[in-house]
Amino acid sequence: MTMAGGSAGNSLDQTEIRFLVEKNADGILVVDEEGVVLFANPAAADIFGRPHRSLVGTPIGVPVTAGETAEIAIHQPGGRQLEAEVRVVETVWGHRPARLASLRDISARKAIEERLSHAAKMEAVGRLTAGIAHDFNNLLTVVLGNLESAQRKLLVDQPAVSSALENAARGARRAAGLTHRLLAFARRKPLEPRIIDVNGLMSGMTDLLQRTLGEGIRVLTLPSPELWLVDIDPTELEAAILNLAVNARDAMPSGGELRVETQNLDFDSDTALSLDLEPGPHVAISVIDSGLGMTADVLRHVFEPFFTTKGGRGTGLGLSQVYGFATQSGGGVAVRSHPGSGTTVTIYLPRAGAEQTVVPDSPTRTTVPPRSKDGETILVIEDDEDVRAYTAGSLRELGYTIFEAADAASALEIVAREPAIRLIFTDLGLPGGVDGKTLSEQARLLRPSLAVLITTAYAAGALIHDGKLDRGIDLLVKPFAFEALAARIREVLDRPQSNAAEVRILVVEDEVLIRMFLVQTLQELGCQVEEAGSAAEAVDRMRASANRISGAIVDLGLPDRPGDALIREMRLLRPDLPVVLATGHADRSTRERLASLGAMQVLEKPFNGSDIEAAFARLGLALPRDGTTATPR
Repeated sequence: MTMAGGSAGNSLDQTEIRFLVEKNADGILVVDEEGVVLFANPAAADIFGRPHRSLVGTPIGVPVTAGETAEIAIHQPGGRQLEAEVRVVETVWGHRPARLASLRDISARKAIEERLSHAAKMEAVGRLTAGIAHDFNNLLTVVLGNLESAQRKLLVDQPAVSSALENAARGARRAAGLTHRLLAFARRKPLEPRIIDVNGLMSGMTDLLQRTLGEGIRVLTLPSPELWLVDIDPTELEAAILNLAVNARDAMPSGGELRVETQNLDFDSDTALSLDLEPGPHVAISVIDSGLGMTADVLRHVFEPFFTTKGGRGTGLGLSQVYGFATQSGGGVAVRSHPGSGTTVTIYLPRAGAEQTVVPDSPTRTTVPPRSKDGETILVIEDDEDVRAYTAGSLRELGYTIFEAADAASALEIVAREPAIRLIFTDLGLPGGVDGKTLSEQARLLRPSLAVLITTAYAAGALIHDGKLDRGIDLLVKPFAFEALAARIREVLDRPQSNAAEVRILVVEDEVLIRMFLVQTLQELGCQVEEAGSAAEAVDRMRASANRISGAIVDLGLPDRPGDALIREMRLLRPDLPVVLATGHADRSTRERLASLGAMQVLEKPFNGSDIEAAFARLGLALPRDGTTATPR
């Protein structure tokens, strides 16, 4: 065998060339001008799925011009298809012109490229979908809320008006359901996971599934014994299983059988990679129908939002919601189907930690909206004026005293001056670069006992990590109904508020005895204390832990600079820091000089613990007063 123009080929004898070709991992074919195979190495026989003896002497043909590289599909006996990259060069075989083709199986690479392309497309669609759903949910909060308000305030019996309002509200609730599905697909819906037993959840759903599917379909549940626990949102899992069951019903128009199976699976790295999962233990929930099945082309699009084969009867969001829920929960979903052979959809969910136990259901809420107790005070923070007006109006209707703010800066000012505020109800997305979660953290530096309830329909990365809602976050998902708002506010207010968030006071005083008195007094009031004997030392303390310090007591007469100059420097690090300025004498000119400092109280010596507590209270900082002691630093 001699390569055309073959100086390289002529340097090796025929035996050496044959050895190298036969041991090559790529397939090597030589075909004559009519396309009949003259030579094939073992790798080529594997690519074509045929024995070597049946390959040589048969016409194969290489549909590529010499000198080109192309990708072709090769159909093996038995129906398997693989993708190959082929490159053809002119050669001479047996003193006759021929073509040599090098073939490389690129099926695995193409599969990975397709998965990456699909993931990128789904991510792009998800971002667009989530943005639209977020804005739409704000509109729905206003529409649905005001429709419900009109229904409550309808004073006369007017059936036509009442029916019209109910129809409109029903439509708004259906629209809200669609936006929730969109956010689930986009993996932006705030999930509220807890430890559950999937077998127990399935047992409670059996009757619902049978009623939903009708008498023509037999429902079987096959739970695996000793199934591992999972840490997921049970409401979303129920919705996912119900979506799959409804899809299965539509694929069995003449009736059939639906099986729901569970099992424990422990994936190695290779298997997990093929399913786009993390290696390790998972719980698998398979929904299997005996229906019409799907073609390969349909399977490629099943998780895309609005893709449907139901001729306009469905939203096309069922499987996309299942996909979003599973991936946001740290797992995945796979579909196997062939025309006429039914469909199997399997949700894979990571196993919960071995030390975890099942979390019981929350008590059933009353249908009567709970009201305020003694006119409790709430601060509502929402940048959308219509949503804020509806929310504030609803809470006033429930008997609460309401303050309103459109951004974090004005909200913190209100918290600082209004010690009666017990709860802040804040939207997550706020203007000015400070979101609702950060705002709540800053507000609790001023008032550690402050209750917080966050509302959003689009949590993104602020509240969601590893696909799940952060622990310890109280959330009300938009759009919310009047009853849901009333119940959630009451639930958060009635919960004992932990003072686990420490109150840390920086004491800046050069007189040792006075500093000792302040440290001891603040410790008796339940505070953590940091000490500084000069302005320079105080600045060092602030730079090291500004965000941990809740407030400061600063002596006006410090040895290295006046106390008011120090306060201005401290405010560069923490603009909202509550400060009590201690002085032996503050005349009118001194007070006028200090007036520009803001968020500050002047405390004249001598003073006691009650005076200190009252001064911080006027600044909106409540001291714990729990009798605990802390070690000064």
